[in-house]
Amino acid sequence: MAKKFSFFHHYLNLNNHDIIVSYKGPMSDVIIHEISKDIQNKVIEDPKAGKKVYSIFMELAQNIFFYSGEVTQFGDKAYRIGSIVLSQDETNYTLTAGNIVDKKWVPVLWDRCELINSLDRAALRKLKFEARDDNDKSENSKGAGIGLIQVALTSAQPISVEFRDIDDQTSFFALSVNIVKQKQ
Repeated sequence: MAKKFSFFHHYLNLNNHDIIVSYKGPMSDVIIHEISKDIQNKVIEDPKAGKKVYSIFMELAQNIFFYSGEVTQFGDKAYRIGSIVLSQDETNYTLTAGNIVDKKWVPVLWDRCELINSLDRAALRKLKFEARDDNDKSENSKGAGIGLIQVALTSAQPISVEFRDIDDQTSFFALSVNIVKQKQ
């Protein structure tokens, strides 16, 4: 018999972390807008870091919106599904996003994040410029990883990635990044 999901234990686990915002479900422009308003309201007391949190949230939400491998149908519209959590500790805000990806993208995403983490700010800017130029030449690309580069530039922190196999064709992809709180 399958283990029964306990929402109470899930609730307790969420309370063990200082979770500011947590969402799992279909990603639409309306949902992205509402979550972004909630985030802005919750980090208003730290405007410099709050701006970074907002910017990174938008990049991560758009990645789910465009690329998640899990899709649900509402009426005649298809929506991609993912999760986003904003948490905090004494020194950082942490944004974590996760969604299903086709396994063929795992090495591509892994290599891209490793490359991004290996570069300094000047090299990241150059890579972003090159990726934007390559994107202009390609009709099929939706960004060539520019969003991931922008996350690294905005946060000025390494990107943490994790992949977990779901089945033979898909994996769960989680990306996490810290944003240092600013002293006022």
